[in-house]
Amino acid sequence: MKVRTKFAVLMVVVTLVLSGVVYGQLELAKDRSVSQMQENVDQTAGQTAEQIDAQIRQEKNYVGFYASRPVASNFSRTDRFLEQFLTNPHVFAGQVVAANGTVVGFRGDVTDEVRHETIGDDVENQTYVQRPVRTGEIHVTDPERANGTDQNVVVISAPIFEDGEVVGVLAAALPVNEFTVFTMIKPLETDVRTVSVWADDQVLHAPQAAFTDPVSSTATVDSTGWSVRVSRDRSTLDARLREMAILQAGGLALVLSLVVGLAIWEYNANIRQAEKLLEGFGALRDGDYDYVPNLSSGEEWHQIHDGFADLADTLAERETELREREQQLQVFNRVLRHNLRNDVTVAVNYAEFVVEESDDPEIRDAAAKIASHGWNLVEMSEKARRVGAGEGDTTGPVETDVASVVDDAVAAVQDDYPDADISVESSGQKAVRAVPALDAAVEYVCENAVEHNDATDPTMSVTVESVTDDGEEWIRIAVADDGPGIPEHERAVLTEGEETALEHGSGLGLWLVHWVVERSDGRLSFTENDPSGSVVRMDLKP
Repeated sequence: MKVRTKFAVLMVVVTLVLSGVVYGQLELAKDRSVSQMQENVDQTAGQTAEQIDAQIRQEKNYVGFYASRPVASNFSRTDRFLEQFLTNPHVFAGQVVAANGTVVGFRGDVTDEVRHETIGDDVENQTYVQRPVRTGEIHVTDPERANGTDQNVVVISAPIFEDGEVVGVLAAALPVNEFTVFTMIKPLETDVRTVSVWADDQVLHAPQAAFTDPVSSTATVDSTGWSVRVSRDRSTLDARLREMAILQAGGLALVLSLVVGLAIWEYNANIRQAEKLLEGFGALRDGDYDYVPNLSSGEEWHQIHDGFADLADTLAERETELREREQQLQVFNRVLRHNLRNDVTVAVNYAEFVVEESDDPEIRDAAAKIASHGWNLVEMSEKARRVGAGEGDTTGPVETDVASVVDDAVAAVQDDYPDADISVESSGQKAVRAVPALDAAVEYVCENAVEHNDATDPTMSVTVESVTDDGEEWIRIAVADDGPGIPEHERAVLTEGEETALEHGSGLGLWLVHWVVERSDGRLSFTENDPSGSVVRMDLKP
């Protein structure tokens, strides 16, 4: 495909992307506007419910205050008491009821006939009597229709105490309207916002209008359980969003025109420079660090040209240093693994000869120590060989029979330490993904658990089991011993990932285990064993 064709495709893509961006911005603006309106409606509904609740609490406090007065329990002065109580303009009727449910006083906006008929009635089964008498708390009844009217009324009742006992109830009939508990609703209702309140299926305040597509929110009055719904008309918002869409479409057309003009002007120069730069990167990938593309057409391209030249020089120097370093490591590795091993073996053999031939105990003891440390060096050389083999092996994780690896490692350690008590427990796991050097790592961990165990009869157990961590399955090889445990400084070396002059490990074995587990995409961890010793856990993927 020609570059011009690609460029045309790019322009189509740019057009689609810009169109998508504009559309996304419009949708985002719409969502934000609706979300903001919803947030405002939620806040208004919540505040309205809180204000209604505060008004209810105020009325409850009023009734509770009067019920707590000493004169409230003097039923012989109930009429005078109720006259004072009814000075509250919100309360249109009040009753004093004895604890047994007998009405002993009744005053308010009622006829004398109704008042006389009510006094002496038994209202023990009414909730406004039962609840205060039983709980000693102020109670608000569910709203009910007043007789012969469309007015909703609630009864607020408070217990009357005497000597710490409930002897009666003060009940107040409170109309539920915009002059009592809904005083804040009328200012909220406008042409674009309505408020409605209901209790269960009973409407306490009906909305003044109905909107086709409103944004609504419902809140609950805590003290009564009433529901408050605030609705807001979103037709104005929709009109504003349509205007925004028209403006965005015009802006998109202008931006596309400018993009196309600028792209055509920059096409010939910049596309060609990019091709040269790609050729230069290809040369670097192939190791040709002398190749530097000839970039021009602008100060920025000259700067890129200079930067590319510096990069090529730096890569050439770095590769030279790496080759030299690799040669040095190969020489050091050969000397340590072969020459040092051979020379130490000779020295150890002579030391053992001295032990056998000398009659001087001190000389034999010194020669034995030389031989012991010498064999340690030989063993370390062997570990270095196995570590080097593992490091040089570029093979990735392959399917490995974990049971066979564990059995071979345990058998090798049991041969070297026949007095050790070694047990193996496996739950049937067969294969894991690991590098070929896994057998060396498992053998080292098992050998280390027995070799450094200071117990008279060292004990070691190897467990192979399946574990699940964060929904991911692992096959865990856990080697536990009852020895002194792995020193903290040796664990820290592996955790930090490098050795320092102040903190280093005592050998190569743990590094071998660390590298094998890491290259197997596994996890290596250490825990304390109970009551003593340590547990080395190698988690590998099945």
